Amino acid sequence: MSIHAVQPKVEHPGPLSAGDRDQSRVLRLLEADRDGGLTIAVLRERGVEAPALTVYELQLAGYEIDRVPCGCSDGHTTLGYRLRASSAPAADRSARSKEVDSDEISR
Repeated sequence: MSIHAVQPKVEHPGPLSAGDRDQSRVLRLLEADRDGGLTIAVLRERGVEAPALTVYELQLAGYEIDRVPCGCSDGHTTLGYRLRASSAPAADRSARSKEVDSDEISR
């Protein structure tokens, strides 16, 4: 009889869905944009299939995304989106604050 060590299976995530790809893409674009905001048209040009839905999903995930006025080349103003500077998801912020609270208690 031989005994073999059993290695736990490593779960490899499957390919990202279109919605997950769009969320990642919009988040990267918003993080990179420091000038003022990104419009729906710009997000579509950058390959996001459903920009407004994707922004809404990111907001539900806890990202603070503001609607801001953006100037167009024709002189009109349209609404765009901008990520707030301290926009870590709410779950991450609450987890970090719990870590701080528990660390302060243990001292």
